[in-house]
Amino acid sequence: MRVGLLGPARGDAEAAREAIEFLLGDAEVDQAISLGDDREAIDALLEEWASEVFGEPYDDEAFLRRAAELAERGDPDAIEGLLRREAWVKKLGRIRELPDPPARAVEMIADRILLAVYDKSILDEEDIANAQLIVYGRAEEAELRRFGTRYFLTPGPLSAGRVAVLETEGSGEVAAALFETSGVPVWRQPLARRSGKVNVLK
Repeated sequence: MRVGLLGPARGDAEAAREAIEFLLGDAEVDQAISLGDDREAIDALLEEWASEVFGEPYDDEAFLRRAAELAERGDPDAIEGLLRREAWVKKLGRIRELPDPPARAVEMIADRILLAVYDKSILDEEDIANAQLIVYGRAEEAELRRFGTRYFLTPGPLSAGRVAVLETEGSGEVAAALFETSGVPVWRQPLARRSGKVNVLK
């Protein structure tokens, strides 16, 4: 399983688009969590992008209508093209957004609880005690901090051109990686289960 992490776009639709394209394309994440507080802007970007790919505003009815038209008088290449466009639009549906604060998003990756928020300062002791991975968006740069058995991870703002990926490994272990949105890896760190050490990666 792979989970992508997108920092706040801060109005930069081009940076958000490049990051999403890398995570859904090259990184092939199962889902990507947008950690910003700009839900409306991301929603608008995804809707515009889906319409651009599909050639018109996308919904199930539009797809079925186009498919029926091509079934009657389309050639195999046109049908294949329609299916490719629909597959990419469906990929855009893998982008997840945070609920409005003070709500938190909770996911499972392997056997670990992942807690996602925009601003980690809203978390209380109970939130932190129940999670092994805390990911957040409000930060000036990418950072991974380890406190005992817990990790705090942020990809930083998208203006820095970086995204993070959490992925499971063979034995159910989890690793975190930071990438440039161009696809260049920056660092990769297996996330240990037990230790008293504090590690910091930037």
